[in-house]
Parts: sequence; structure tokens; C-alpha cells
Amino acid sequence: MPSVFEDPEGFMRDFESRIATMVEKSSSLDEALGAAAATARSADGEVRITVGLGGVLQEIHLSSKAQTLTPRTLAAMIKETYDQAAIQAGDNSTRALADVFGEDSAIVQQARANRRPEE
Repeated sequence: MPSVFEDPEGFMRDFESRIATMVEKSSSLDEALGAAAATARSADGEVRITVGLGGVLQEIHLSSKAQTLTPRTLAAMIKETYDQAAIQAGDNSTRALADVFGEDSAIVQQARANRRPEE
């Protein structure tokens, strides 16, 4: 990187280039993270859940088949389906970060370290 004192014009060109790269990455990241949501379904389709970035529940749909289940069974099915969708959404967001910043970037390594281990 050029010195601001020795080459002010070169410094400004380099600075503007880095800012443009950051803006481009930010835009790409917004798009990628916006698409990170994931939907999971129970085995027989009684429950469908969509989870967004950070595990935020975006939608829960119960089919008419869900009415035949006991409350305890339905609750367990909702939890299991949510967990599947949350894991998928987390994988999608980590992949989005890797696409923008690179697999070996600190932010991707941190995202992977913060993920809970799969059982």
C-alpha cells in the first residue's frame, strides 16, 4: 500500500479500490445471507418449518395430518423439524460467508467454531 506522505494519489487510488471491494462484498453478502433460509419437513409432511438467519423462525405449517398426533408427539416433531431447518440455515449462511470472504477467512472460521456440533 502506498504511503499517504510519499504518494498521496497512489494512496487514494488504493484506498478507493479497497472501499469499492468492501462495498461489492457487502452487497454480495446481503444477497447470499438473504437466501440462507432453509425449510425442513417431517417425514410424513405433518410439519413444515422455515428458519432464517440466526435460527429465526420464519414459518411453521401444520398439515391436517398433524391433528391426528398427540400433543407430545407433535411437539417433539416440531422441535426435530425446527432443529433440521436451523442446521440447514446455519450451513447456508456459513457457505454464503465462505463464498464472499473465502474458506480460510477469519469470519468463516469463527462461524464454523460457533456452530454447535451435529449429533
